[in-house]
Amino acid sequence: MHAMRLLALSLALLATTAARAQQPAHSPPPPPSSSGDMSFDLFGDKEKKSPLDVAREQDRVAKLEQKVKLRRSLLKWHQVLGFATLGALAVTDVIGTFAYVDKYGSGNDTGSFLTAHLGLGVGTSALFATTGILALAAPNPYPKPLKLDAALVHKVAMALATACFVAQLVLGPITGTREGKLDQRDFAVAHLVIGYGAFAFMTAGVLAYVF
Repeated sequence: MHAMRLLALSLALLATTAARAQQPAHSPPPPPSSSGDMSFDLFGDKEKKSPLDVAREQDRVAKLEQKVKLRRSLLKWHQVLGFATLGALAVTDVIGTFAYVDKYGSGNDTGSFLTAHLGLGVGTSALFATTGILALAAPNPYPKPLKLDAALVHKVAMALATACFVAQLVLGPITGTREGKLDQRDFAVAHLVIGYGAFAFMTAGVLAYVF
């Protein structure tokens, strides 16, 4: 009788174990999504641009790009004409020196260099003015604070060269009107020195621009 009870208890335990084994296992809950995107709108109040604002922004960007393109083109021609002006000024100074020596040095005062010097002076002055106008007309879409750099050295040197050119345009005709006067040579010397001063300032400005 006792053996039959043990047998029945064993069968009951086996049946319970088999029933539990047939039950499906519970799958763990899926991990929370972590896409790493932090650009979510927490309260749903993210500001949305109106079509008018979008159109204004596009127009502003288009105008900015036009200014950048125009500035690049004008400064390119500014650089080309700047080198041409520097070369023309060097020739003008040399011919002016020949004219000075011919009149006040060991020459015979033939006046053979005066016409060439006058033509070169007028042409060089026109080139210099055109080069400066191109620089002033170039828009500046990205204004920068004033500081001591190559751009500032270039501007200061060209401002001094401009002053020299203006002085030359005044001294040249005055020197010509002093023919036969004792002070004509003094005016001629000042005219010659200022001409080389303009070349020196232009050279400094070009070197600052390039380097």
